[in-house]
Amino acid sequence: MTRRSMTPFTTLLLAGLGAFAIGLAGCSGDNGPDDTSTPPDPVFPPGPGTGAAIPITSATTIVASITRVTMQDDGKAVVEIYLRDENDFALKGLPAANIRFVLARLEPAVNGASSTWNAITRRTETFPGTPAPTPADKVTGAGPANQGYTETSTAGVWTDKQNGVYTYTFAKSAKNDAQIPYDGSLPHRVGLEIRLSPAIPSNNAVYTFTPATNLPVNESGREIVDNDTCNACHDNLSFHGGARFDLQYCAMCHESYSFDAQSGNSIDLKVMIHKIHSGETLPSVEAGGFYGIFGRGNTFADFSHVVYPQDKRNCTTCHEESDTDTPQASNWRYTVNTATCSSCHDNVNFVTGENHGGVAATDDTCTSCHGPNSAIASVQSAHVIPEQAAAAKFQYEVLKVANTAPGQNPTVTIRVVDPTNGNAPYDIKAANGPFQNSSASLAVEVAFSTQPDFTNTGSKSATATTGTPAQPIRIDFKANGVADPAFAGGFAATATVAIPADAKGSGEALIEGRPAVDVNGDGTLERLAVPSVGKTFAITDATPVAYRQIVDIAKCNDCHQELTLHGDSRTGNVGLCATCHNPNATDINRRVAGSSCEIVTGTLDDQTIDLKYMVHAIHAANYRVCGYNNTGYDFSSVAYPGKLNNCEGCHLPDTYYPPSSATAIATTIDAGPDRSTPAGDVAITPASAACSACHRSATAVQHMELNGGSFSAVKDASSATPAAPAEACANCHGPGGPSDVKVRHGVGLFPYN
Repeated sequence: MTRRSMTPFTTLLLAGLGAFAIGLAGCSGDNGPDDTSTPPDPVFPPGPGTGAAIPITSATTIVASITRVTMQDDGKAVVEIYLRDENDFALKGLPAANIRFVLARLEPAVNGASSTWNAITRRTETFPGTPAPTPADKVTGAGPANQGYTETSTAGVWTDKQNGVYTYTFAKSAKNDAQIPYDGSLPHRVGLEIRLSPAIPSNNAVYTFTPATNLPVNESGREIVDNDTCNACHDNLSFHGGARFDLQYCAMCHESYSFDAQSGNSIDLKVMIHKIHSGETLPSVEAGGFYGIFGRGNTFADFSHVVYPQDKRNCTTCHEESDTDTPQASNWRYTVNTATCSSCHDNVNFVTGENHGGVAATDDTCTSCHGPNSAIASVQSAHVIPEQAAAAKFQYEVLKVANTAPGQNPTVTIRVVDPTNGNAPYDIKAANGPFQNSSASLAVEVAFSTQPDFTNTGSKSATATTGTPAQPIRIDFKANGVADPAFAGGFAATATVAIPADAKGSGEALIEGRPAVDVNGDGTLERLAVPSVGKTFAITDATPVAYRQIVDIAKCNDCHQELTLHGDSRTGNVGLCATCHNPNATDINRRVAGSSCEIVTGTLDDQTIDLKYMVHAIHAANYRVCGYNNTGYDFSSVAYPGKLNNCEGCHLPDTYYPPSSATAIATTIDAGPDRSTPAGDVAITPASAACSACHRSATAVQHMELNGGSFSAVKDASSATPAAPAEACANCHGPGGPSDVKVRHGVGLFPYN
């Protein structure tokens, strides 16, 4: 699992624990072979000093491992754990009141249903409960409900051996439960959580064993999703006061029989997670209903407005079959049952056959139609995204950029090939071909200069009163491309606008566009998202200088899977976004009286579309803008699923420090009297623009202004703000400063990413 690189702490933690891992499948309790006659003795990592245990309150991180579990004759499990810090010092002095345990048993799959954990430690949630659930109109009164729960160590026997080793004997007996008759041959799992005040980061250790032999098992047979897949979007996903964040631990309580007594909704992990991520696209929600859970304090959490940032048919975004830590990741297509399917398709009634095409009385009938080898409608085939498969047949290439000196009209040669067919080139001019229909587009955007930001001044994208400021020179290949005999399958076109005579530095030519084909054979053309590519060229530079790279598109796609915008014509290339979304650009061209943009903003004043401001503000739910067809877009309700302060969730390392006002360009917020020139534009100085996208309080703005920032700087024709003072942000917030951005934001302190 390499979705995000591990932090140094995580690397240390994994190395120190050996078989114990933080991911979902890595915490399976692999502490020895399955066929030994006695439980193996635990092996503890040596401390770097004398090996003497230190007080747990002195630790900055707690690393917990369960080293052995033994089921006694009376059915009470005895757990042996080892606690250490990140430096391998043993930790003593954890009070019994600050650690909790869960004991569960894995029930085998029956009649086509999924296998499931069954918590031996559990509770009954009553209805209506105390305090009374709110709001009242979301309460259905389903209760009472069985739910997995924790056993606090004060209930049983807790022993601190003062050397990092602790033992706990459960109060609950696994052999004295009428609802769960004892079966020592089945896999059992013990999990723990640590709660200290003030909190010290720790992990949810789990250990899987067979009571009949008291031997550990390598994996339970239900390792389906890895923590890293969740944390690719959520950074450090945690619940229930922050002490529960490991999926193996979550699954012990969120079982098939568990539901919320107040709403009646299932809290079975496979059902609840699917429904949460479906959010506003649930058929029940689209029909005017709602979906939510009454959680801690019987307070309603409404998930009806969740917007999943990619196509939810991408099952493998979470279920990664290539991940060796999740050997059962393929269950999504092999284990087909009504509970899982109805979590997304919640308008289907399998008993009556409504919205299904037939009755599915039992789960074991599902595979006949939806099994992996079914010719009718396998789960895998039903979740294929045809447009993605079709798009894989297209790949763009920029072959040559010529005539790029100041005053010249640039000529660009491109090619489109099929990588699934030996890179055979397409004829982009073929009548009725994928690029010659009303839904298709193909163009090259020529932007300049590359350092430090594109400005495109002199591109003639706007006049004094019309057009959008600072847009690149556009070359329409759909209309104007001609075969270039110098390149097999290549097509060339020349811009009708010259690179300005005063242009300097380097530029970039980037392809944007979308082929359109009938993917489904229904006579409708589907637009296909093909990743953009570009080529850097010199204007006055001796050698071309590429545009700065500060964001990794792969990190965008951790959440978005394939980030595509503007009707699928601009895909997978941050540099392409920056050609238009530069510091001189605003949405003024979309500010048309009588349009929805007036409703969104309440005014016809500009909104910047500068990438550094816009993307920060969107994810911080602080942004409204006028877009295509004069339509207003309101991002004020965006719920970013990760940590906003985790700069490296998007940025490359150390690329998030305050930009220098001596080189970076201020962000235009009012295009001024003449759209064709930045002269007279009102702008926010660059560091303040980046920071104020999230930090918008009056106090924050005042702080920026006191340190040289300006929210009313005025640009000249060169995009500079000569009257604005230099920002001093880097003095404190730069690398090693007294308020270093990396330290201030806690970058790198998300240990379980």
